[in-house]
Amino acid sequence: MNRILDRKKELLTLYTPGDGGEVPPFLAGRGSEKQFFQLAIYTLVKKHQGYQNMILFGPRGNGKTSLLHSLADEANKEYGDNIEVLWVTPSEITTPEKFDHWIRSEGRRATPVVQEVRGKIKAWFAEGTASFSIQRSDGIKTAIKERCEAKPLVLIVDEAHRLDEKTAEDLLNASQSVRRENIPFFLVLSGTPGLTRSLAQAEASFWERGEIFPLGRLSLPESVEALVKPLEPFDILFAGGVAKEVAIKSHSYPFFIQLWGKCLMEELVNTEKTIVDAKTVLDAERRVNSRIHQMYAKRFSELDDRGLLNVAAEIAEAFLSNNNMPIPILEMNELVGDRKDVELLEQLGYIWRVLRDEAKQLGYEPGIPSLMGFVLEQIRGFSEPETTISRDE
Repeated sequence: MNRILDRKKELLTLYTPGDGGEVPPFLAGRGSEKQFFQLAIYTLVKKHQGYQNMILFGPRGNGKTSLLHSLADEANKEYGDNIEVLWVTPSEITTPEKFDHWIRSEGRRATPVVQEVRGKIKAWFAEGTASFSIQRSDGIKTAIKERCEAKPLVLIVDEAHRLDEKTAEDLLNASQSVRRENIPFFLVLSGTPGLTRSLAQAEASFWERGEIFPLGRLSLPESVEALVKPLEPFDILFAGGVAKEVAIKSHSYPFFIQLWGKCLMEELVNTEKTIVDAKTVLDAERRVNSRIHQMYAKRFSELDDRGLLNVAAEIAEAFLSNNNMPIPILEMNELVGDRKDVELLEQLGYIWRVLRDEAKQLGYEPGIPSLMGFVLEQIRGFSEPETTISRDE
């Protein structure tokens, strides 16, 4: 029987264009982020000391959650019972008090049974337990210290841009304090480009002393690697130049790379081929574009809901005339007119702040170039030509 059909299910589930932070079959790039996380875990376990905060931010679809899931899995596999990794989102920790008891109750929601004793003392019941505790002013710090008495603790807060200011302030202060006492604790905050702005608003001015990682699109070689590496165990090859062509079509956007991989595998399974050639790409592109247009329709509605369609079209035209090269910050501010709109477009991932050149000047690049083409097509009646230029080619 054809080996493609033998492993049909494996191939059809190999690439992961999901929405829940699924770990891709090969995590390309992100070398600095991987190294920092691994050194942090080593320091916690081997030296029994804390490590500086890790702050990871970038537009949706660039693989933040997938990266952290992969790193957490590696840490658990390497160190097993010698470390504990907790994962939480702001929906579970809407106040500092709930965060305190979330940590104490191993991640299970804590439900208040008595909510007011002169405004300061609260009694809580943790689901699945019969224990009660009294809320203290240093609750999060104390909860972290108690948790670290058993084993080093890694706390990953995903969607951290949604933290309320008080919770962010208490968490950052607690992290600094326990690490100063050589408590083996490592805090990871991950979110959209609005994360750094949210942290700046919290009363914890030292937050920027953590290691900050802006997570953008992959380079062209990394994108090719993300497509090719997973297929090596299957003896499936890309024809000459085809992997690079697909990487360019994906704009080196991690979500699109996984989407392209999935659609290409569907074509291979249907045709029982073992080589991804130009025809495979052409046939798969119909599925890819259908899924992308659904996504773009949602992004278009987000821009419309915020009254940003016209300025989004102007930005798209500016990038089109600039061959999608980065636009300096001052020029972008002048083009948009309202600095708050620039910040909102950045939070939505429509534009992305980068270092423009060797002079280390800051500028903006398209979050996803083809999204801008979609916006132009809807508003102006024409679309942006397919670019043949990719990052770090």
